[in-house]
Amino acid sequence: MRPTEYLKDQMLLIAFYVIAMTFLTTFLYLMPITRMDVGNLIYLHAVIFFLFLSYLFFDFLRHAHFLSGFEKAADASSGYRISAVPDPHTTEQRKIYRLLDRIDRDDRQKAMDLQRSIEENKDFVIAWVHEVKTPIAAGKMLIKNSEGQSREEILDRLEDEFSQIDRFVEQALYYSRADHFSNDYFISEYSFRDIVNAVLKKYAKSFITKKISVEISDLEIQILTDKKWLQFILDQLISNALKYTDAHGRIRIVGKKYGSGSRLLIEDNGCGIKSEDIRRVFEKGFTGTNGRRTHHSTGIGLYLSRTLALKLGHSISLTSVEGRGTTVVLDFPNNTDYTKVAKNI
Repeated sequence: MRPTEYLKDQMLLIAFYVIAMTFLTTFLYLMPITRMDVGNLIYLHAVIFFLFLSYLFFDFLRHAHFLSGFEKAADASSGYRISAVPDPHTTEQRKIYRLLDRIDRDDRQKAMDLQRSIEENKDFVIAWVHEVKTPIAAGKMLIKNSEGQSREEILDRLEDEFSQIDRFVEQALYYSRADHFSNDYFISEYSFRDIVNAVLKKYAKSFITKKISVEISDLEIQILTDKKWLQFILDQLISNALKYTDAHGRIRIVGKKYGSGSRLLIEDNGCGIKSEDIRRVFEKGFTGTNGRRTHHSTGIGLYLSRTLALKLGHSISLTSVEGRGTTVVLDFPNNTDYTKVAKNI
């Protein structure tokens, strides 16, 4: 801060000083009772002027020191820029300091959130690439070792690998759109059966191959939702049930009505989830013990399912017993305010 800049800021005070001294001089010189001679008036002026200049000088130093801290803070490469600002001395400076501190903390939090998001996206891409390479490599091996196999058999197995690639690509697509799909949803009334049957049809071959039975009941219940997004959620849940259920296992899909809404349960008698993993299964990137053991998990499916369910005004929960199976519950409250859902999306 230059002295001229400071003096411009103090013009009102200087003008008040000039007016006050003019009035005081006139009063002391003209009033008979308090009349002072010229020498005494000059001496009084000099003393007051010196005190006034001293005040301006020290006040300038204080302001200049404080503002120089802002300049250092602006030039600091560290995220902790507030540390470069000197301690405030006036009420005004303290308010500015508190405001800057709050802004600085908010900026650092946003920077950390952004960095965490970048790292999570990086981890997802790495995991996704590793996963999608598996069916690609398997397809290449099928073609390379196709001698002695019928054309229909090769095409059938290639179709399985391509279906797996398609599921990975679809998951990546929904992952990229999860935070902003405001122009891509349509709330309407559907029955559980409309959506469940579409997903079961997609996985029919997998059910047959693993000889897993499917039991469905009470799916005529009507709900308000977006069909495409809910279908993706069920796709993740049913594919998980298939993945972690052994051959000759069983999966039950049941609709239920309750006081304030409807509920869809997906039960399997697969390997279940370790108790210490249950509370983290909906975290982004969490694969759990079973996911790490099978090496077929990006840790995104359940995270996306919960994220999208909440955006649609639904909720999702999970219970599991290791070695006995898992139950996932999707809740559809009747009182969902879809004007708020639209804002959330």
